[in-house]
Amino acid sequence: MDNIFIFPIGILTLFIGSNLILHKYEFYKKISLSKRNITSLFISIISFILISNIFKNILSIFESSLLKKGVFTSIVFFILILICIYIGYLFSQILNNNYEYKDELHKISNKIEHKDNIIGKLRSQKHDYLKHLQVVYSLLNNNLSNDAKDYITNISNSFRSKTSRYGKVSYLDAIASLKYEECLMKNITFDVYIQDFIDNLVIEPSEMSSVLLNIIDNAIDSLSTINKDNKYIKLYVYEDEFQYVISIKNNGPKIHNTESIFEEGFSTKDGDNRGYGLYLVKDILDKYDYHIFASSDEFLTEFTILIPKYC
Repeated sequence: MDNIFIFPIGILTLFIGSNLILHKYEFYKKISLSKRNITSLFISIISFILISNIFKNILSIFESSLLKKGVFTSIVFFILILICIYIGYLFSQILNNNYEYKDELHKISNKIEHKDNIIGKLRSQKHDYLKHLQVVYSLLNNNLSNDAKDYITNISNSFRSKTSRYGKVSYLDAIASLKYEECLMKNITFDVYIQDFIDNLVIEPSEMSSVLLNIIDNAIDSLSTINKDNKYIKLYVYEDEFQYVISIKNNGPKIHNTESIFEEGFSTKDGDNRGYGLYLVKDILDKYDYHIFASSDEFLTEFTILIPKYC
């Protein structure tokens, strides 16, 4: 106890411990940081002095018996080690929770920024539409109805030609555009390769969109957790003699137990309310007798959807 290092180390340990204990109470959380620190420091000093005196008094009682003194010292030393380990564990847990909280805030910030970009594009489109309406109004106001009709026809044809780069399934354009912007912000390359696509799918567009978005979002989440150069997601659509094939590939971390990932509640990530995205994907595809398979290794993860041409 005479060691000059015991006092500051003891005070620090008690200071951290008292903060952790008192932080569980609402009254302590409501006071300012400086008052909390002063309160914890005061408690730590008083506690250290009391414990030191009690320890010294007990040692003086066992002064005549070296064996009892040694056993008591060993027990106290062991208890102090356990207390320090527990306090260190709690402190480490708080630091980890703080890191996860900051990481979640960063993800939310990215999503907000992404939505702001989309809102900006919508405002730009609204601005263009208003200009077109002003032109049409001006033509009609000058009794140039035929010119107004021609103008509207030209605008309509222009929009129709831009409906989709991928056949009549315009939702592929929307998905490609949204995910390209999101991946760009997260340093992920997102590419779409369409050899062909079915214009008369039996599956509802909303359900097919849900299937693709769930798989792509999972790929984005897994790639966001690793530090790696040239991260990518690739969407391929092609056909063979008997079926159409949709393949979604990414170079994220390996998925173990690929045979279980479509089960309800199964997830490779921690947290509540997880493990339902791929279950929903499988449920939708099963309804139309479509098939999905997953494969994964250290270099590539691939989800393959098979859509029969002939049922």
